[in-house]
Amino acid sequence: MAFDALVANPGRLKILTTLASTQRQEFVQLREATALSDGNLACHARRLQSAGFIAIHKEFRAGKPITSFALTATGRNALELHAHQLLQAIRAPVAAANERTNAPTSSDADQEWVD
Repeated sequence: MAFDALVANPGRLKILTTLASTQRQEFVQLREATALSDGNLACHARRLQSAGFIAIHKEFRAGKPITSFALTATGRNALELHAHQLLQAIRAPVAAANERTNAPTSSDADQEWVD
């Protein structure tokens, strides 16, 4: 199973998952949430922006430059696909093992449980 290397990279995955839970984040908050250095965050953000996964907005507030980031629809789709592929990879060996041994699945076991 092939994962998208752009999404699977730990630093970029942290950025994407953090932005998935928020509307928009400023550089400082995103840096704190991801525990990335300034340089790593900036580099990963540029790569994600080039792929169309995030939008970067720059403005001046009280004479200070403020950079903020937002997840795009393309980025959300890429993150969802990555999560789906990851879940498939986790479930595939379990399903194959259950078929070989005819062992009950967790849902079968739950149905047999009586309080």
